[in-house]
Amino acid sequence: MAVTKHAFSQDGTIDEYVLSNKQGTKVYVTNWGARLTRFIVADKTGTLRDIVAGFEDYESWQKSLAIDDPYFGATIGRVAGRIWPCDNVLINGQPCQLPEIQPNKVYLHGGINGFDKKLFSGQVLSTTESAAAVEFAYISEDKEEGIPGDIELRVKYTLDQENGLHIEYLGTLLSGTETILNPTNHTYWNLTGFAEPTIHHHMCRLTADRVMECRADIPMVPTGRLLPIKNTKLDFTQLKQIGEDLDPSNAERGLDHVFVMENEPGSGSQVREAAVLESPKSGLRLTVLTDQPALVVYTGNWISDKLVGKYGVRYGNYAAIALEAQQVANAANLPEFRSQVVVTRESPFTHHTVYRVNTT
Repeated sequence: MAVTKHAFSQDGTIDEYVLSNKQGTKVYVTNWGARLTRFIVADKTGTLRDIVAGFEDYESWQKSLAIDDPYFGATIGRVAGRIWPCDNVLINGQPCQLPEIQPNKVYLHGGINGFDKKLFSGQVLSTTESAAAVEFAYISEDKEEGIPGDIELRVKYTLDQENGLHIEYLGTLLSGTETILNPTNHTYWNLTGFAEPTIHHHMCRLTADRVMECRADIPMVPTGRLLPIKNTKLDFTQLKQIGEDLDPSNAERGLDHVFVMENEPGSGSQVREAAVLESPKSGLRLTVLTDQPALVVYTGNWISDKLVGKYGVRYGNYAAIALEAQQVANAANLPEFRSQVVVTRESPFTHHTVYRVNTT
């Protein structure tokens, strides 16, 4: 196991770390947005493939933001997903106004300048025979993006010998008595290394047996009601080809749903399987394990085809899939779920998700 570090920006102020194991797998992460930039692994033929979307360097990433921002690889926060209405969110009994990112008072993915745009501090934690780890830290100040309380978020990336990438979050409230926090990772996966330009032929299985109902008048805003998915088009309890659910002619275009697992363990429990993604072409299998109750599955329905990433790959709709483990979306405004995202000084926030890649 090894960890190396090099400059990710031309001026050298932003770093990229490379975690590697004895299988030849390499994971690249940067302290800008505490994000995953590359995941290079051997497929069934021994060919190395980079299976995540992204850009060559910091400058390329900045240029891409003027075109589109799919949040490739980023740590999202303080709160991932949508909050509605965002102009009257009660935190510690006080109404708070969060920035409107989408029409109709919808907050999204940490606000205007969320964790994905922040520069974290970074340090190598360990390099042993069994694991290599890097930790990023950032202090979000009181009222940042409208949310009260100073909070420190630590994001630890650990690569093990079994090609498991562990992402562990620790949120600690430093001031005030209460805040909200629900971070996730927004990596987009294409297990062919974009040899296939879309994920239509990928196979997916989900542990979830329910999905959050969304409002009819405001797209993608959860109501709090959980709907059973058995024998519906959203039933992924058996391996199913993703392309069956991708249709650019309908309003949703594809998957952008909050799937909820049976007997939600809640933060701090042991990780268990949430999803399996497979590519028949590469023979690679991605297994997602988490201690979180929800998994947002987003099939890249709105990725601009003007984005050109690493290796000259042109992205576009359905180029890759995001599997975002988290507490349920809109929890801050849903009384039955609100406790999932509340952080106090006595009760820090923890989250552990594993992305493990092997051949089928």
